[in-house]
Amino acid sequence: MIIYRYLSRQLFWATLAVSSVLTFILVSSRFLKYLSQAAVGKLEGSAVFLIMAYRLPDFLELILPLGLFLGILLSYGRMYLENEMVVLQACGVSDKRLVGLSMIPAVCMALVIGFFSFYLSPWGSQQANALILEQERRSGLDVLSPRRFHSSSDGRTVTYVEDIDSRAGVMKNLFIVNYDREGRADEYDKVVLLRAAEGRYRIDRSGNRYLVMSDGERFEVDPGNSQYGRSSYGEYTVKLENKLVDVEDTEIEDQSTVDLLKNPSVEAKVELQWRLSLMIMVPIVVFMAVPLSKVNPRQGRYLKMLPAILLYLAYLSLMMAVKGAIEKGKIPQEVGIFWVHAIFLLIGFALNYWSDIRLKQSKRRMDRLQVSAS
Repeated sequence: MIIYRYLSRQLFWATLAVSSVLTFILVSSRFLKYLSQAAVGKLEGSAVFLIMAYRLPDFLELILPLGLFLGILLSYGRMYLENEMVVLQACGVSDKRLVGLSMIPAVCMALVIGFFSFYLSPWGSQQANALILEQERRSGLDVLSPRRFHSSSDGRTVTYVEDIDSRAGVMKNLFIVNYDREGRADEYDKVVLLRAAEGRYRIDRSGNRYLVMSDGERFEVDPGNSQYGRSSYGEYTVKLENKLVDVEDTEIEDQSTVDLLKNPSVEAKVELQWRLSLMIMVPIVVFMAVPLSKVNPRQGRYLKMLPAILLYLAYLSLMMAVKGAIEKGKIPQEVGIFWVHAIFLLIGFALNYWSDIRLKQSKRRMDRLQVSAS
């Protein structure tokens, strides 16, 4: 138990460090994507963090197996360099026992990945998609930011607000420019400019939403004409149209496991195999990582790092390629994805027992030489 606790502690901290770095890199890149959408008014700033929280389990189900794989390479590689593994082997910890001890955290990790892939990730994806859909349905005036120009999706309306009092729900010094386009796409019939000292939203009993502007002016200009119309108003009300966003069917990757079990399509069956494959992959990559972590103190622990990472990427890429090929009908559904695991399981056996195989071959050669000499 002392040896197991020591190995588990070394493996835990290495896996945690690697997984944290990988998560930070992946989340940062996706966060910048959502942040750019918030900057142009497509998303609210508060919604960005919620979307990232909902998407996090989807990231972790791919990051954690890689973190455990690299954690074994780093922690066990350090122990080989500092001759700690030599001491453990002298205490009776063989290579097979080391693999067995490493399988305990691998099974725990596989159960966590299974919980993510079968339940938490689909639920989070559905929540994130619902939140994004809710943001798209809203009017562009709902996502205004102070001292920034906001353009509508069709390019016909540009809005600017100098300041927003969020507590009172009042926008101060509001400017709206509307281009009424008729005829050719590159020509405008007239330009309407609305300026108001204050603006606020109002909802009637029917649920209709209005923008109420107070103490302002309205300008109407014809392009190419020096004359313009001007009028002042005490209150000007504009009805806000709700965006009509087509609600598409939930993608197969985002459907719950219960819905996939009820779905007889090929895509649903392949998705179930994929979620199960993420669990099966964890003990197999650990089975391959333990012999790959064995390094010579003169070589350095990073010598086998690149081949090991390439082997892991080949494993994951082949799974994804087979999944896509089955969905496109290039590979029969009956074949499935699981034969990929069999290939890399054989590679794991070869890595673990290659030295024993070579030793047996050497003994056979020596026996043959002795027989021939006698």
